[in-house]
Amino acid sequence: MSGNKEYLKGILITLGGVLVVSSDALLIRMSGVSGFKAGFWRALFTFFSLFILFVSTRKRAWFTIIKSGGSALLFSSLLWGVSGISFSLGVAKSGAAVALVMVSLSPFFASAHSYLFYRTKPHALTLMAAVGAIGGIIYMYSSQLGTIGPKDFLYTVWTPLVLGVNLSYLGQHPQFDRIAICSMGGLFGAIIAFFLAGMRVRVTTAELLPLLLLGAVVIPISQVSISSGTRYIPASESALISSLETIFGIFYVWIFLSEVPSRHTLIGGAIVFSCIIFNTLTQAYVVKR
Repeated sequence: MSGNKEYLKGILITLGGVLVVSSDALLIRMSGVSGFKAGFWRALFTFFSLFILFVSTRKRAWFTIIKSGGSALLFSSLLWGVSGISFSLGVAKSGAAVALVMVSLSPFFASAHSYLFYRTKPHALTLMAAVGAIGGIIYMYSSQLGTIGPKDFLYTVWTPLVLGVNLSYLGQHPQFDRIAICSMGGLFGAIIAFFLAGMRVRVTTAELLPLLLLGAVVIPISQVSISSGTRYIPASESALISSLETIFGIFYVWIFLSEVPSRHTLIGGAIVFSCIIFNTLTQAYVVKR
Protein backbone atom coordinates (compact mmCIF):
# COMPACT_ATOMS: atom_id res chain seq x y z
CA MET A 1 0.00 0.00 0.00
CA SER A 2 2.82 2.41 0.80
CA GLY A 3 4.22 1.77 -2.68
CA ASN A 4 0.92 2.89 -4.20
CA LYS A 5 0.92 6.04 -2.07
CA GLU A 6 4.45 6.92 -3.14
CA TYR A 7 3.55 6.27 -6.77
CA LEU A 8 0.43 8.44 -6.65
CA LYS A 9 2.42 11.13 -4.83
CA GLY A 10 4.90 11.20 -7.70
CA ILE A 11 2.08 11.35 -10.25
CA LEU A 12 0.42 14.30 -8.51
CA ILE A 13 3.67 16.23 -8.03
CA THR A 14 4.63 15.76 -11.69
CA LEU A 15 1.13 16.57 -12.92
CA GLY A 16 1.14 19.77 -10.85
CA GLY A 17 4.41 20.80 -12.46
CA VAL A 18 3.05 20.12 -15.94
CA LEU A 19 -0.13 22.10 -15.22
CA VAL A 20 2.02 25.10 -14.27
CA VAL A 21 4.56 24.86 -17.09
CA SER A 22 1.79 24.58 -19.68
CA SER A 23 1.34 28.35 -19.44
CA ASP A 24 4.83 28.73 -20.95
CA ALA A 25 3.63 29.21 -24.52
CA LEU A 26 0.82 31.55 -23.42
CA LEU A 27 3.16 33.88 -21.53
CA ILE A 28 5.70 33.94 -24.37
CA ARG A 29 2.88 34.81 -26.77
CA MET A 30 1.76 37.59 -24.44
CA SER A 31 5.29 39.00 -24.24
CA GLY A 32 5.67 39.19 -28.00
CA VAL A 33 9.27 37.99 -27.62
CA SER A 34 10.42 34.70 -29.08
CA GLY A 35 13.48 32.60 -29.74
CA PHE A 36 16.70 32.85 -27.80
CA LYS A 37 15.86 36.33 -26.49
CA ALA A 38 12.83 34.94 -24.65
CA GLY A 39 14.89 31.95 -23.58
CA PHE A 40 17.51 34.21 -22.04
CA TRP A 41 15.11 36.19 -19.84
CA ARG A 42 13.13 33.13 -18.87
CA ALA A 43 16.26 31.30 -17.78
CA LEU A 44 17.79 34.34 -16.05
CA PHE A 45 14.70 34.98 -13.92
CA THR A 46 14.54 31.28 -13.11
CA PHE A 47 18.11 31.36 -11.85
CA PHE A 48 17.63 34.44 -9.67
CA SER A 49 14.33 33.34 -8.11
CA LEU A 50 15.47 29.80 -7.34
CA PHE A 51 18.93 30.82 -6.20
CA ILE A 52 17.45 33.29 -3.71
CA LEU A 53 15.10 30.57 -2.46
CA PHE A 54 17.92 28.05 -2.32
CA VAL A 55 20.29 30.27 -0.33
CA SER A 56 17.57 31.53 2.04
CA THR A 57 16.32 28.02 2.88
CA ARG A 58 19.65 26.19 2.97
CA LYS A 59 21.45 29.00 4.82
CA ARG A 60 25.20 28.44 5.08
CA ALA A 61 24.93 24.92 3.68
CA TRP A 62 24.06 26.04 0.14
CA PHE A 63 27.61 26.02 -1.17
CA THR A 64 28.35 22.68 0.48
CA ILE A 65 25.28 21.16 -1.17
CA ILE A 66 26.41 22.22 -4.64
CA LYS A 67 30.00 21.23 -3.97
CA SER A 68 29.02 17.78 -2.63
CA GLY A 69 26.86 17.19 -5.70
CA GLY A 70 29.86 17.98 -7.87
CA SER A 71 29.86 17.43 -11.61
CA ALA A 72 26.94 14.98 -11.36
CA LEU A 73 24.61 17.68 -10.02
CA LEU A 74 25.87 20.24 -12.53
CA PHE A 75 25.35 17.76 -15.37
CA SER A 76 21.62 17.56 -14.63
CA SER A 77 21.52 21.36 -14.34
CA LEU A 78 23.14 21.67 -17.75
CA LEU A 79 20.56 19.31 -19.23
CA TRP A 80 17.73 21.46 -17.84
CA GLY A 81 19.30 24.53 -19.40
CA VAL A 82 19.92 22.86 -22.76
CA SER A 83 16.39 21.41 -22.99
CA GLY A 84 14.83 24.88 -22.83
CA ILE A 85 17.22 26.31 -25.41
CA SER A 86 16.83 23.36 -27.78
CA PHE A 87 13.05 23.75 -27.69
CA SER A 88 13.40 27.42 -28.63
CA LEU A 89 15.69 26.41 -31.50
CA GLY A 90 13.24 23.76 -32.69
CA VAL A 91 10.32 26.19 -32.70
CA ALA A 92 12.36 28.85 -34.51
CA LYS A 93 13.69 26.50 -37.19
CA SER A 94 10.89 23.97 -37.70
CA GLY A 95 7.76 25.51 -36.21
CA ALA A 96 5.82 24.93 -33.03
CA ALA A 97 3.76 22.03 -34.41
CA VAL A 98 6.78 19.90 -35.33
CA ALA A 99 8.58 20.80 -32.10
CA LEU A 100 5.59 19.83 -29.93
CA VAL A 101 5.10 16.53 -31.72
CA MET A 102 8.76 15.68 -31.26
CA VAL A 103 8.61 16.48 -27.53
CA SER A 104 6.21 13.56 -27.18
CA LEU A 105 9.15 11.23 -27.92
CA SER A 106 10.70 11.98 -24.53
CA PRO A 107 9.24 8.84 -22.84
CA PHE A 108 11.12 6.66 -25.32
CA PHE A 109 14.41 8.44 -24.75
CA ALA A 110 13.89 8.24 -20.99
CA SER A 111 13.16 4.51 -21.28
CA ALA A 112 16.15 3.89 -23.54
CA HIS A 113 18.53 5.77 -21.24
CA SER A 114 17.21 3.99 -18.14
CA TYR A 115 17.63 0.61 -19.78
CA LEU A 116 21.04 1.19 -21.39
CA PHE A 117 22.69 2.82 -18.38
CA TYR A 118 20.74 1.48 -15.39
CA ARG A 119 19.17 -1.73 -16.75
CA THR A 120 15.72 -0.51 -15.75
CA LYS A 121 13.05 -1.84 -18.09
CA PRO A 122 9.97 0.33 -18.65
CA HIS A 123 6.65 -1.42 -18.24
CA ALA A 124 4.93 -2.48 -21.46
CA LEU A 125 1.80 -0.53 -20.49
CA THR A 126 3.81 2.68 -20.26
CA LEU A 127 5.28 2.15 -23.72
CA MET A 128 1.82 1.41 -25.12
CA ALA A 129 0.46 4.58 -23.53
CA ALA A 130 3.39 6.57 -24.95
CA VAL A 131 2.67 5.28 -28.46
CA GLY A 132 -0.98 6.25 -28.06
CA ALA A 133 -0.05 9.71 -26.79
CA ILE A 134 2.25 10.30 -29.75
CA GLY A 135 -0.57 9.23 -32.07
CA GLY A 136 -2.92 11.70 -30.41
CA ILE A 137 -0.46 14.59 -30.69
CA ILE A 138 0.27 13.78 -34.35
CA TYR A 139 -3.48 13.74 -35.03
CA MET A 140 -3.80 17.15 -33.36
CA TYR A 141 -1.25 18.72 -35.69
CA SER A 142 -1.81 16.57 -38.79
CA SER A 143 -3.08 19.52 -40.81
CA GLN A 144 0.03 21.56 -40.00
CA LEU A 145 2.83 19.03 -40.07
CA GLY A 146 3.18 18.13 -43.71
CA THR A 147 6.36 16.16 -44.15
CA ILE A 148 8.99 16.30 -41.42
CA GLY A 149 12.27 16.56 -43.27
CA PRO A 150 15.75 15.62 -42.03
CA LYS A 151 16.53 19.20 -40.99
CA ASP A 152 13.31 19.46 -38.97
CA PHE A 153 14.15 16.20 -37.22
CA LEU A 154 17.69 17.37 -36.49
CA TYR A 155 16.52 20.66 -34.97
CA THR A 156 13.71 19.22 -32.87
CA VAL A 157 14.98 15.83 -31.70
CA TRP A 158 17.33 17.35 -29.13
CA THR A 159 14.54 18.50 -26.82
CA PRO A 160 12.97 15.07 -26.14
CA LEU A 161 16.43 13.49 -26.09
CA VAL A 162 17.81 15.87 -23.45
CA LEU A 163 14.58 15.91 -21.43
CA GLY A 164 14.29 12.12 -21.44
CA VAL A 165 17.92 11.62 -20.43
CA ASN A 166 17.62 14.18 -17.65
CA LEU A 167 14.50 12.61 -16.15
CA SER A 168 16.16 9.20 -16.22
CA TYR A 169 19.30 10.65 -14.66
CA LEU A 170 17.38 12.43 -11.92
CA GLY A 171 15.54 9.22 -11.07
CA GLN A 172 18.88 7.60 -10.29
CA HIS A 173 19.98 10.51 -8.06
CA PRO A 174 17.13 11.18 -5.61
CA GLN A 175 19.62 12.65 -3.12
CA PHE A 176 20.36 15.71 -5.25
CA ASP A 177 18.77 18.97 -4.12
CA ARG A 178 16.15 19.74 -6.78
CA ILE A 179 16.14 23.49 -6.12
CA ALA A 180 19.90 23.63 -6.56
CA ILE A 181 19.71 21.70 -9.81
CA CYS A 182 16.97 23.85 -11.33
CA SER A 183 18.63 27.06 -10.15
CA MET A 184 21.91 26.20 -11.83
CA GLY A 185 19.95 25.03 -14.87
CA GLY A 186 18.59 28.55 -15.21
CA LEU A 187 22.12 29.95 -15.06
CA PHE A 188 23.37 27.58 -17.75
CA GLY A 189 20.33 28.30 -19.92
CA ALA A 190 20.77 32.07 -19.62
CA ILE A 191 24.47 31.89 -20.57
CA ILE A 192 23.79 29.68 -23.60
CA ALA A 193 20.84 31.79 -24.80
CA PHE A 194 22.78 35.03 -24.34
CA PHE A 195 25.44 33.98 -26.83
CA LEU A 196 23.04 32.27 -29.24
CA ALA A 197 21.02 35.52 -29.33
CA GLY A 198 24.18 37.33 -30.39
CA MET A 199 24.17 39.16 -27.04
CA ARG A 200 21.15 41.16 -28.25
CA VAL A 201 18.63 40.52 -25.51
CA ARG A 202 17.19 43.98 -24.79
CA VAL A 203 13.38 44.09 -24.45
CA THR A 204 10.81 46.69 -23.37
CA THR A 205 9.22 46.75 -19.93
CA ALA A 206 5.88 45.59 -21.36
CA GLU A 207 7.58 42.62 -23.02
CA LEU A 208 9.53 41.83 -19.88
CA LEU A 209 6.60 41.47 -17.47
CA PRO A 210 5.16 38.20 -18.86
CA LEU A 211 8.69 36.79 -19.05
CA LEU A 212 9.24 37.82 -15.43
CA LEU A 213 6.15 35.86 -14.38
CA LEU A 214 7.29 32.94 -16.50
CA GLY A 215 10.87 32.86 -15.24
CA ALA A 216 10.33 33.82 -11.62
CA VAL A 217 7.22 31.73 -10.91
CA VAL A 218 6.15 29.29 -13.64
CA ILE A 219 9.44 27.65 -14.59
CA PRO A 220 10.79 27.35 -11.01
CA ILE A 221 7.62 25.68 -9.71
CA SER A 222 7.30 23.36 -12.70
CA GLN A 223 10.94 22.27 -12.92
CA VAL A 224 11.26 21.61 -9.20
CA SER A 225 7.97 19.68 -9.21
CA ILE A 226 8.82 17.54 -12.24
CA SER A 227 12.34 16.93 -10.90
CA SER A 228 10.94 15.94 -7.50
CA GLY A 229 8.45 13.58 -9.11
CA THR A 230 11.31 11.42 -10.41
CA ARG A 231 11.95 10.34 -6.82
CA TYR A 232 8.69 8.39 -6.83
CA ILE A 233 7.87 7.35 -10.40
CA PRO A 234 9.95 5.97 -13.31
CA ALA A 235 11.44 8.45 -15.73
CA SER A 236 9.40 7.06 -18.64
CA GLU A 237 6.16 7.81 -16.79
CA SER A 238 7.35 11.27 -15.77
CA ALA A 239 8.13 12.02 -19.42
CA LEU A 240 4.75 10.62 -20.47
CA ILE A 241 2.89 12.92 -18.08
CA SER A 242 4.96 15.83 -19.40
CA SER A 243 3.33 15.23 -22.79
CA LEU A 244 0.20 16.79 -21.30
CA GLU A 245 1.91 20.19 -21.60
CA THR A 246 0.80 20.25 -25.23
CA ILE A 247 -2.84 19.72 -24.25
CA PHE A 248 -2.99 22.09 -21.29
CA GLY A 249 -1.08 24.76 -23.20
CA ILE A 250 -3.71 24.78 -25.94
CA PHE A 251 -6.50 25.16 -23.42
CA TYR A 252 -4.72 28.04 -21.67
CA VAL A 253 -4.47 29.87 -24.99
CA TRP A 254 -8.17 29.08 -25.58
CA ILE A 255 -9.18 30.50 -22.19
CA PHE A 256 -6.99 33.61 -22.10
CA LEU A 257 -6.60 34.50 -25.80
CA SER A 258 -9.94 33.13 -27.06
CA GLU A 259 -8.28 30.98 -29.71
CA VAL A 260 -10.76 28.13 -30.14
CA PRO A 261 -9.03 24.77 -30.82
CA SER A 262 -10.06 22.75 -33.86
CA ARG A 263 -11.95 19.46 -33.80
CA HIS A 264 -8.68 17.65 -34.56
CA THR A 265 -7.12 19.30 -31.50
CA LEU A 266 -9.95 18.29 -29.19
CA ILE A 267 -10.00 14.68 -30.41
CA GLY A 268 -6.21 14.37 -30.30
CA GLY A 269 -6.12 15.89 -26.84
CA ALA A 270 -8.72 13.42 -25.62
CA ILE A 271 -6.61 10.55 -26.97
CA VAL A 272 -3.47 11.78 -25.19
CA PHE A 273 -5.30 12.38 -21.93
CA SER A 274 -6.98 8.95 -22.07
CA CYS A 275 -3.66 7.17 -22.68
CA ILE A 276 -2.02 8.84 -19.68
CA ILE A 277 -5.01 8.19 -17.39
CA PHE A 278 -5.04 4.56 -18.52
CA ASN A 279 -1.35 4.15 -17.73
CA THR A 280 -1.64 5.86 -14.35
CA LEU A 281 -4.62 3.81 -13.18
CA THR A 282 -3.24 0.47 -14.32
CA GLN A 283 0.20 1.14 -12.85
CA ALA A 284 -1.27 2.28 -9.55
CA TYR A 285 -3.84 -0.44 -9.01
CA VAL A 286 -2.47 -3.43 -10.90
CA VAL A 287 1.28 -3.28 -11.43
CA LYS A 288 2.21 -1.60 -8.15
CA ARG A 289 0.35 -4.08 -5.97
